[in-house]
Amino acid sequence: MVKITINRDECEGADCAECVDVCPMEVLILEGDEIVIQNTENCSLCEVCVDVCPNQAIKIEDD
Repeated sequence: MVKITINRDECEGADCAECVDVCPMEVLILEGDEIVIQNTENCSLCEVCVDVCPNQAIKIEDD
């Protein structure tokens, strides 16, 4: 099972949202001003979201 966490103190939400733009599986979406994690079972562990985050606010772990 994949565990995705977003450090809300570091995440810029809608002001950045680069992770939302690059997620090929649409696991990260924008709801209002906040990045929301949905359907973690669809995550392919590509870690593109981690790579594009300018604040290193996203962590992905494969349990």
